[in-house]
Amino acid sequence: MPGTTDKEVYLGSPDNPKTAAVVCYITLIGWLIAYFALYKNAKTSLAAYHLRQTLLLYIFLFAVNSLIYVATKAFIISLDFIWFILWLMGFFNAIYERQKPMPIIGKWSQKLFKKL
Repeated sequence: MPGTTDKEVYLGSPDNPKTAAVVCYITLIGWLIAYFALYKNAKTSLAAYHLRQTLLLYIFLFAVNSLIYVATKAFIISLDFIWFILWLMGFFNAIYERQKPMPIIGKWSQKLFKKL
């Protein structure tokens, strides 16, 4: 890229530590790509933080939707809306390189997946 130094890498480059942090929010497939293709070779605290947080978010989403599948669609939609708000908060924190925990699950995710 013209005008950039070796230390400046664009978002989307596997060399940018922010890339894994942002990609993990793009579905479970994005999380897998971020972990196995981006994070494994270049571990950073920013990427690890957001990988932990989204892993627990996806686990909760799966568990909650599985448990209340028989419940009314309105209830499921409201839970998915809450999940989406948490996802947006984490996604924008990753974009702005902040390590701010999501409400409800952020601190748990850091404790549960501290070896990630």
